[in-house]
Amino acid sequence: MKCPKCKTPQNGYGGWCRACGHAGGNVRRAMLWTLIPTSIIAALLLARIGYAEVTRQGSSRNSYSNAIETQNASGRSAAFAKLMHDAGQTCSRTSKSLFRGDIGTNAAWALRCEDSGDWLVLIASNGATRIASCGPLNKAGTPCWTQL
Repeated sequence: MKCPKCKTPQNGYGGWCRACGHAGGNVRRAMLWTLIPTSIIAALLLARIGYAEVTRQGSSRNSYSNAIETQNASGRSAAFAKLMHDAGQTCSRTSKSLFRGDIGTNAAWALRCEDSGDWLVLIASNGATRIASCGPLNKAGTPCWTQL
């Protein structure tokens, strides 16, 4: 192989020329082989993110909350009854539910259980839940049945 600048024979590929100091290699070709695949990957990722935002169902940033919100009334009632049962509370059926809004990545819901009263349910982005009775929250000045 010869140096493209001074045409002195070289051993091996690339490297620099000992005669003229030319740093060998084709920078344009290297940039193309780097930029083209990177651009394609970036375009695919942006398209996937855009598609996910367009097709997202529900009004929360929380996918677990959206899965509950998109169910019909009886399915939503059953899902909340299971959440309450898993949290150690009795709730055979919910008669009313309100998506209050997002608190960071947590989704806040207000529920009315027919057998145990009003509850505030926080659903974390990992699916974990926390519940609180609305009675003490109302006394503290945080009403359960308002939007955030």
